[in-house]
Amino acid sequence: MGLIVILFFTQGCANTAFFAPSKAQNLNPDIRWIESESGNRIAHLWIPAEEGIQHRGFVVHFHGNSGHMEQTQEKVDWLAKHGYDVMVFDYSGFGHSTGSVGDKSAYLDAISILKHIEELQTNTQLPTFTVATSTGGNIFLRALADNPIDLDGIIIDSSFTSYVDEAKFVLDKGMFGELYSWVAHIVMRDNYAAKEIVATLPEMQSLVIHCESDNIVPIASGEEIFQQLSGNKDFWRLDSCNHAQAMTNAFPDNQKRIVNWLEQATPLFEAANSSTVSFQVANTNLPNLSK
Repeated sequence: MGLIVILFFTQGCANTAFFAPSKAQNLNPDIRWIESESGNRIAHLWIPAEEGIQHRGFVVHFHGNSGHMEQTQEKVDWLAKHGYDVMVFDYSGFGHSTGSVGDKSAYLDAISILKHIEELQTNTQLPTFTVATSTGGNIFLRALADNPIDLDGIIIDSSFTSYVDEAKFVLDKGMFGELYSWVAHIVMRDNYAAKEIVATLPEMQSLVIHCESDNIVPIASGEEIFQQLSGNKDFWRLDSCNHAQAMTNAFPDNQKRIVNWLEQATPLFEAANSSTVSFQVANTNLPNLSK
């Protein structure tokens, strides 16, 4: 098994081994497109806040290394019931997005998404949040450091900041892992990882959550991210959950805590009790980046 893993890593760009994309079977008619700096077309969906409740902002999700956005949106789509518009998207090579997967293309896609968020912000005064899950946290944090934008809060879930360290952790767990985990330092790269730059991020409201029993990304990785972030920050050690599942409908208590955190992150907005209508309705002419 170890030999198979090593051979897999050493074929082409080793970091491609981190990504296990799925292709969506049917084209959702609501899909929109963004031209990415990777040279690819990025598919994204906008899930509007439910009508009849106070509109509290919009949330953009950076998903992990597998599946596609319609499979992973369960981490955030429930926020629409609490007054948040939600945007989900796929990196290059995932879902209906064009191109090939890889750490560089995902990084460039994330840069493009951040620029798209800035375009959206010109049309609304609503709070803006991001949620980044697992590998998505590594991608998002690096992109944000290189292309900083104003955000009202960020949530980092089950994440790490080094492809090399994460590969070593996974290999270490395998049979005779101590004999071959060293290969991660040779064949993997952190050119587009966040480890060395998280501490350079501007101060912002941040929440880092991690399951204590996570056997895919160790909780120590989440603790390291928390220590490096500056500003008003919180760290939640969660129990009885598996990797990257703490925000799903299987954990309604966690979801309630998330909603409370989002509201507390923007106290002035909440106090104003804004009657702003959903961004989806209020802005019929979306920025030119979206096609």
